[in-house]
Amino acid sequence: MHVISGVRPGRLIFKPNGPLVDEYEQSWDLAGDAGVLNLTVKNNKIFYDEYPDALARLYSSLTSHGGNYLVASAKPGFEFIGEGSPTHVGGASHGGLHKQDSLVPMIITGTDSSPKHLRIIDLKD
Repeated sequence: MHVISGVRPGRLIFKPNGPLVDEYEQSWDLAGDAGVLNLTVKNNKIFYDEYPDALARLYSSLTSHGGNYLVASAKPGFEFIGEGSPTHVGGASHGGLHKQDSLVPMIITGTDSSPKHLRIIDLKD
């Protein structure tokens, strides 16, 4: 199980392969405050709002390597910078969980096929 704490009070504990299914057909087990990730749970379905596919994105970040990790996502319009790193006007660099940092336009030509879901990860299929 992974624990997520947000700016608002509360925490969300989650793991894959549970009774709840999201719009990407991934199943999850949730306990705690779904509002931490601005999730809505209704009729055993999980709906994302401000943080698209947040559960899978956090899970992959937390399990990509052995060890214990802390994941931080900057507030929309802000970014974490360091010496020599580029900055973006108005903040919002890639990799943040918020939809402002996650949803990008894409033009694809020369094919009649399209991915089942509009996520970069689905383009590899």
